[in-house]
Amino acid sequence: MTVYWVVWDAAAHWVVDRLEREGALPAVSRMRAHGTIAAARPARPNCQTPPSLATLFTGTWPRDHQVTGYTVPGAGKGFASHVSGFAAHFPAAPPVWETVSERNLSSAFAHVPWVFGERSTVGPYVDGAVEAYSRRLTRHRHLELAPDGGPVHWDVAGHRIEVELTSPDGPVRLRTAGAELRIDAGGAWQPLRLDGAGLGTWVGCVRTPGRLLLVHTGVWNPRTGGRNHRLVERLQASPPFAGEGVGPLYRAGVFGPRLAEGGDGSAESVFLSSVECVTQAFGAATDAVLQEHQADLVVVYLPMTDDVGHELLGWCDEKSGANRPDIADRVWSYVRRCYQGSDEILGRVLDRAEAGDTVVLGADHGMVGSTHLVHVNDRLVDAGLATPATADTLDVERSQVIYHPANNGSLWVTDRSDPALSREAMARALACLRTLADPETGARVVRGFLDSGGNALADESDPPPVVFLVLDDDYQPSALRSDDGVTVRRWPKTGAHVVYTGDSRLHAIHAAVGPGIPAGADLQTVDNTMPARLILRQLGVEPTAPAAAIAHS
Repeated sequence: MTVYWVVWDAAAHWVVDRLEREGALPAVSRMRAHGTIAAARPARPNCQTPPSLATLFTGTWPRDHQVTGYTVPGAGKGFASHVSGFAAHFPAAPPVWETVSERNLSSAFAHVPWVFGERSTVGPYVDGAVEAYSRRLTRHRHLELAPDGGPVHWDVAGHRIEVELTSPDGPVRLRTAGAELRIDAGGAWQPLRLDGAGLGTWVGCVRTPGRLLLVHTGVWNPRTGGRNHRLVERLQASPPFAGEGVGPLYRAGVFGPRLAEGGDGSAESVFLSSVECVTQAFGAATDAVLQEHQADLVVVYLPMTDDVGHELLGWCDEKSGANRPDIADRVWSYVRRCYQGSDEILGRVLDRAEAGDTVVLGADHGMVGSTHLVHVNDRLVDAGLATPATADTLDVERSQVIYHPANNGSLWVTDRSDPALSREAMARALACLRTLADPETGARVVRGFLDSGGNALADESDPPPVVFLVLDDDYQPSALRSDDGVTVRRWPKTGAHVVYTGDSRLHAIHAAVGPGIPAGADLQTVDNTMPARLILRQLGVEPTAPAAAIAHS
């Protein structure tokens, strides 16, 4: 018996539920009909991707697994230090695959964090694994092609590409040490090998008004490992890894105005086509695992839904100030298109599963619409609680309270030698932050404050030395100083997830089908610690309670 665990990053229950009820997600519909479905509360107080995945994979909260943000404050050298929440020494609690390995059960992975150790090795229980996010060489870039220009050289991650525009309208010829490629303007993105060792990227030729652009996705150096040599070889032969679309270029207007700015949808089409490179790359890795694995647990991570959520979802979020009813239907069509790519991969997993197998669909967190960025440290500087070092940074030694540069939502007292002074400094910080307001409406934007366990502060006049700031959902915190003195400003990213505010839009999707899992059951809302316990139960590892009892606990 095998358990297949598919994780869609940022797949909000409210989005999946709506799309499934529209008939757009047939694989999810299969799971709803034959198993259980629920909304799952994410990690708290911070629900960025690393703590939320750690909660999902370990079945514990951040106080136990100790991943408290995209970067973890205080985990390096110095008070203001922070290290990646995906670092190999995290999480502090064992993921499910380590727990089941104690029963001599094996696991296979497609781009799952915390599987490879610091020396890029995997445990003996790993049937096969591939991971690339930890070894990014460069982010996406674009090159403008001159209509009458000759051949040019394009440096991509230290590799030289010869680029030749054969005519003003294309096609474009590309030559590298690893391949030769011909790309038509406006045609499909294509994988491009950069060397003979398998390093590569995806390249598209984009026509915008008055410009012809060559665009590549980021470049990563995947690593593989495991005892199943056939599976490892299949993973090594997969297409180049694409870990994200070209969202920042889309947001910056490189492909023309967005729909919300009067565009005609062509910019969205370019962005979605780049995300579909990610779908192809992750789909190929998933297919390799499905066809070759000999594992008891298979874990597949798919990031596309997060990519699209950040760039587009807020315009479709009726509870958000970002909502744009005039374009919401068109934007929703792009969201649907992305989720359908993930659903197709889920369908292949369901087809591979045998009668006695279990399939679990999960997500780390949901997504809320977003309209503004809040430069928290600006207000602390204005109140005399924080001291600037440069225009962009703080002098931590001369500051009393800072919003931590890890940007995980936490405020820190810098000197805790005197508990009374520490409490007084933090209380002053909370009081001054309470006055933060939207400059356009005058509305206060701070909802409240949480302790490190995610509980609301009972007394803001007697706070602990670390406090999490809860902004209204449309407002997201930034540790950067503003460059023009505007503390609360509009920003172009339409979706976000930083501090868990309790809003149901931040709830993740959960669905499961398999032995002992009741068919057609809607569990309403569960904690995202539950899926790990359910999987342990399905694999015959503690807890031994029935699946329904686990789900409702």
